[in-house]
Amino acid sequence: MTSKNSSDYLDEETQHLPWFIQEYIQSKSIVPYSTVTLYEYAKEYRRFLNWLYQENITKSKPRDVTLNELDQLTKQDIEFYKSFLMRSPREGTSQNGRKRAFITVQRSITALRSLFKYLAAQIDRQTSQPYLSQNVMLSIESVKTGKTIQERSRTIEKQLFLDNEAINFLIYIDEDYQNTLKSHQALAAFERNKVRDLAIIALFLGTGIRLSELVNLQVGELDIVNMEVTVLRKGGFKDTSPISSVFIDYLEKYSSLRQQLYQPEANQKALFLTTYRGTARQIEPSTVEKMVAKYSEPYKIRITPHKLRHTVGTQLYKKTKSLLAVSHQLGQTGTSATAIYTHIVDQEQRMAMNNLWTESEDEKKDR
Repeated sequence: MTSKNSSDYLDEETQHLPWFIQEYIQSKSIVPYSTVTLYEYAKEYRRFLNWLYQENITKSKPRDVTLNELDQLTKQDIEFYKSFLMRSPREGTSQNGRKRAFITVQRSITALRSLFKYLAAQIDRQTSQPYLSQNVMLSIESVKTGKTIQERSRTIEKQLFLDNEAINFLIYIDEDYQNTLKSHQALAAFERNKVRDLAIIALFLGTGIRLSELVNLQVGELDIVNMEVTVLRKGGFKDTSPISSVFIDYLEKYSSLRQQLYQPEANQKALFLTTYRGTARQIEPSTVEKMVAKYSEPYKIRITPHKLRHTVGTQLYKKTKSLLAVSHQLGQTGTSATAIYTHIVDQEQRMAMNNLWTESEDEKKDR
């Protein structure tokens, strides 16, 4: 997603979908879901409708599928589709390539669950009846990985940058990464965006915010003085996230050089920018994902922005042993007690974030 923004890609993708799925996407954009999430959902819906057509389960091509055709789907149809996904090679690989990851298949099922839940609840104005008479997805189980919690934890931990590894990762990018580059062109590209890249990774590690939250940040939402950032969380609510003090210098440097480095127009308020055909524009999620992978692979292991977020959650829990603090910092709504203890958590959370990447005296003694 370089020549166009994510909204353009979403608009193009929805043109291939029937009116009721377009209506669903429109309703979720108001919530709002991130444009990136909706774009991935739209691609999944087109893949699903194509499969139904190719398997002769429906008679219509994706754009022309009717509500009645979806209402006739059975549990067996969906199970066959799930099996198809699990047997299919990953996108961009040959037929004999690696199979889709369990989590990728589960994302597909999650997208379909969201759609069918909407269609089974939405009332048709003409008939005063729901669009669908049944929600076939209610009977579909989640994809199981076959791993125990302990196994999954060990696998995930290898992909996290805990304790000194997080700070050393930034030092590596700043001082050593350039030594891996083989051409003057690659070195020039690295140096051109180095300050921005360091700031992005510092903000991930300093807050644990989501990729969509980071790329949609506006200039005025980063508060260097108070060491906090205001983000739009899932569900459409604004939230203020403390920033670990150890990473503030990277953000302050980028903020002071943003105008000089990218020369944006006065109306370009996106915090993190890239240049396309000489014009500064908001950085795309895919650009950030590639950037994180590019730096992390030679440092330790190829990871994603989500693993940086998971790093912060794991490190914060190690420091506080508080699921409430982790839930609050990451902007998750799964902990019911969050609202009751918000004031206490805010203060404890700020202290924990400031000490997140430093050793306490007890920790030094335990070494």
